[in-house]
Amino acid sequence: MSDVPAADGGALLRLRQVVDALRRHCLWTRRLTHENLVEYLVEESYETLEEIESGRVDESLRRELGDVLFQVVLHARLAEERGSFDLDGVAEAITAKLVRRSPHVFTPEGRLAVDEHADLASIQRAWARIKAEEKAGEHGGAPPRYAAHAAADDARDDRAAEPDEPDEASEAAALAAVVDSLPSHLPALARAAKTVDRLARDGAVPADEPDGSSPLGAADEDALGELLFTVVHEARRRDQDPERALRRHLTSLAQGRVGPRMSHHQQ
Repeated sequence: MSDVPAADGGALLRLRQVVDALRRHCLWTRRLTHENLVEYLVEESYETLEEIESGRVDESLRRELGDVLFQVVLHARLAEERGSFDLDGVAEAITAKLVRRSPHVFTPEGRLAVDEHADLASIQRAWARIKAEEKAGEHGGAPPRYAAHAAADDARDDRAAEPDEPDEASEAAALAAVVDSLPSHLPALARAAKTVDRLARDGAVPADEPDGSSPLGAADEDALGELLFTVVHEARRRDQDPERALRRHLTSLAQGRVGPRMSHHQQ
């Protein structure tokens, strides 16, 4: 490693120099691609999660975050080698996104302009709205979530004479838009949890929500873990794959097929 210059621009510059040298001189690192790095990115992310959930948020977490950062720097280096983007481009992209999605803190030009009256609900609504607008700009057309809500509003207007009539088609469209906006490679349980969170943020939650007295309810996360393990145990006893089953259900929801009824309310 004698050809790696001493750090003269901070620890991040030193890391980039080390990764560059590894790509030039290490046979194992030289053969890496975005595709075969995926398993390491997933593994390092879960190891970081384990440290956090175990309460080891000092030195152990520092090391695990370093492993995740190495993955980011390495992916950026691979992209730089093929003339696509580099680590500075990655940093610029996330900085621009944070500024753009935080109008309660920054002006569009990135100057500090804090809205002292912003509350958590308004911040979340602005973040979701701006994210949807970004997606629309990337793919053209109206943002899916808002398009779905517009369809729901139109359907409700058409059925004003029947206010109690369930609006299943528009609810399914709204649900499909939310599910489809989430990364398909997320573990099914995590994707389902994020779906419920986003529905709640949009003022749509599964109807007839179970409480602690319901067979589907759990008093705390320990009890919930036991309940989920029981479901998995029963599924395996019947030779069923619970991860695949939930993934298929989420796919059905994303395609607008029948899913759990939702009730709309103001947050």
